[in-house]
Amino acid sequence: MTSQAAASGAPRRILLVAPNISRRMGGEGLKALQIHLELRALGHEVRQVAHARVRDEMARDYPELAIDYVEDTPLQIRLFRMKAGPLLALLNAWQLHRLAETVAARFRPDLVHFTSPISPVLPYFRFPGVPVVIGPLNGNVTYPPAFAARDPRASGAKQAAIAALQWTLGRVFRGKRRATLLVAGGDRTARSLRLAGCSPAQFVPTLDSGIPDALVDRPRFRQLGENFRFVHVGRLVGYKGCDLAIRAVAASDPRVTLDVIGDGEERGALEALATTLGVAGRVTFHGWMTPGPAMYDRLGGYRGLLQPALAEANGIAYQEAMTLGLPILCLDWAGPRELLDAGEAVLVAPDGGEAAVVAALAAGMTQLATDPEAADRMSARARAKAEALGFRWRDLLSRWQDSYALAISGRAA
Repeated sequence: MTSQAAASGAPRRILLVAPNISRRMGGEGLKALQIHLELRALGHEVRQVAHARVRDEMARDYPELAIDYVEDTPLQIRLFRMKAGPLLALLNAWQLHRLAETVAARFRPDLVHFTSPISPVLPYFRFPGVPVVIGPLNGNVTYPPAFAARDPRASGAKQAAIAALQWTLGRVFRGKRRATLLVAGGDRTARSLRLAGCSPAQFVPTLDSGIPDALVDRPRFRQLGENFRFVHVGRLVGYKGCDLAIRAVAASDPRVTLDVIGDGEERGALEALATTLGVAGRVTFHGWMTPGPAMYDRLGGYRGLLQPALAEANGIAYQEAMTLGLPILCLDWAGPRELLDAGEAVLVAPDGGEAAVVAALAAGMTQLATDPEAADRMSARARAKAEALGFRWRDLLSRWQDSYALAISGRAA
C-alpha cells in the first residue's frame, strides 16, 4: 500500500463482518448497517459478510450493497432446536469467520472490521494476513445490586464461571488479542478484555454508536405547556425494564400515559401487568416501528422517554433522545451513566430497589409533565451534551479512520 493510502481517512477496501445488518433486528443490526452505509458515503469500497436471515430485507431495501451471506447448516438447525446456545454461538462465529476468509481472498481488503458481536466475552478467531479491527465492543454489564435477583447471572458461582470462561476463551481463541479494539463502555468493558488477555495498547476509546444525519439535523424539540405523554422504545426483554415503566405509570398522576414502541418475548406479560395494575387504558403497545423520519416526528409529541433499563450497555434510544432534546427518565447505571449527568436527564439511583425506583420515576414524570420550563432546560442540556460528544455517524467514523490507519501500518496491537 502507498503512503498516501495509509494516511488517515484515505479511501480503502474494507470487509465488514456482522451476523445481522438490519433496520428491524435491534440496535446491533442497525449499527452494523449504519457503519456500512457511512463508510460507503466516506468513499471507501465496502463489502459485507452477514447471515442469510437478513437477505430478503437487504435485497428489498439496499440492493446496491455488496453482501455475502452465511447459510444455516443442518447442524446449526439441530443445535438451535436443542437450545444449545453456547455451542451454536461458537459454530455461528466460526462459520461467519470462514466465509469472511473466503471473501477476503478474492476481495483483497486493506482491513477487516468485525462490527459485531459487541460482547467482550464472545470469542473471535485469528484472521491471518489482513489487519483486523473489532468493535465497538461494549459489555461486562451487571444488574444493580438491589435488582440482582432479576439477573440470570446473579449468583457468585455463575459470575465466577463467566470470568473463568472468558479467561479460557481469550487464550484459546486469540482473534481479539491480535486486533485493534474499539472499546466503548469505559473501564467495565476494558476490565473484561484485560481478563481475556488483551493489552490496553490495543484499546481505542470510542462511543458505542452514532446517530444518522436525518436525526442530528433536526431542530431540538421544545418543551411547551403541560404534556403527560411518555414513550418507551426498544425490545421488550427483561433487562430493558419496561415493567418498571408500567409500574411507574400506575404510581403517577392519572393523566400520565405511556406508548410502548417495540416488541419482544415479554410483550404478553407486560400487557397482562398493565391490565393487573389497572392502567391498560393508559399504556398502549404499538409494536415495532422502523427508525426514520416518521418515527422521529412521532417522538416530538411526547414529554419524555421513560427507559429504566437495568443492564443497558449503551442504548441508541438514549442517544437519539438526547439529540432530539426529548427528556429522559432512566436509571443512573451502566450505559446511561456513561452518557448523561445530572441536569441532562432524570437519573434515578437504583440502590433502593423496585419500590424506590418506581416512586422516583413516577415523581419525575409528574414533574416533567407539569413543569415545561424545567423540561425544556433538561432538553437543551441533553442536546448540548450530544453535540459536544459528536454523535453524528460521519463524525464518529471519521475518528475511527486513525484506528484504521494504525491497524494497516502495523503500529497497533
